[in-house]
Amino acid sequence: MRTSVRLIVDSDGGIDDAAALWWLCRNPDVDLVAVTAVGGSVPAAQAAINLRFILEAAGAGHVPVFSGRDQTAPAPRTQRPVMIHGYDGLADLERKPPIHPPEAGKSVLDAFDELCRAGTSVLALGPMTNLGAGITSGALRPDGATLTFMGGSARAGGNARPTAEANIAHDPSAADVVLRTSWATPPRMVGLDVTHRATLTEREFGDLAASRTPAAKFLAGRLAYYGRHAGMLCAPGETPCHDLLAAMVCTDPTFVDAEIVDLQVDIGGGAAWGTTVADLRPVARRAHVSASAGDGNALGEGAAVQVGLDADVDRFRATFRSFVTLPIAK
Repeated sequence: MRTSVRLIVDSDGGIDDAAALWWLCRNPDVDLVAVTAVGGSVPAAQAAINLRFILEAAGAGHVPVFSGRDQTAPAPRTQRPVMIHGYDGLADLERKPPIHPPEAGKSVLDAFDELCRAGTSVLALGPMTNLGAGITSGALRPDGATLTFMGGSARAGGNARPTAEANIAHDPSAADVVLRTSWATPPRMVGLDVTHRATLTEREFGDLAASRTPAAKFLAGRLAYYGRHAGMLCAPGETPCHDLLAAMVCTDPTFVDAEIVDLQVDIGGGAAWGTTVADLRPVARRAHVSASAGDGNALGEGAAVQVGLDADVDRFRATFRSFVTLPIAK
């Protein structure tokens, strides 16, 4: 018997977010109950418009979009990724405005308060500004929910900064709040360690360009724009689609090999500000099984997080090809 995933997606409305949302909307095992917009690749207001446009194009115009927040807490200097997502977040291609605006009269905190109940999955595809605010205010009660997030890096370095991944670097304080919170299970981190491995190649882009499915028509030009620069830190000829992999992991964790490790977000304001520090030492790993390492080494003081360390690359690529050529009917 198939079990449907009841899902809230928090997104900053970029191109890989679009691929993730299209895939989720075409997945019969996903009950997408709401999407919340957060500032990141574009400001939150633009992200909300993008998300409505994406959902309506994907045949999911019934899913509400709630406008969320832009980061206001101190954070390291980062730049809008215009060369990757365009000025509007979706490659600046001509498009019609969405038919319906984002939800009026309700905030992102209202959405969390009403929708995030026991058994809900939360998928964070942008900075954690909304989630941090929801937890701090009490609107988001995560003890009965699960969290999968695209962000961070255990040993792959950074992209927005030398050691910091963009989503975490954009609002480290919010990420620290979210990851130190008691979720129903340790949060799943889909970071650069796996998104820079499970990539799109010439074959996937060829299938995308040749396909005439609605998903392919929507994504082809946008992913082509994205692919010009998004793969700078990947193997030659490969392009990550970070948020699409995170969406797949949210519905099926076996897309990656993960290990529960101690993870901290650097909120100290120095050169490593925004870095996710994963304690991969053998002594720290043993400490998750034994109450005490017993050998005098200092253990981490972070949160237990399921960190993706390797990915099923062939399966990711095959799933992408099937998605853009033979979309699953809801």
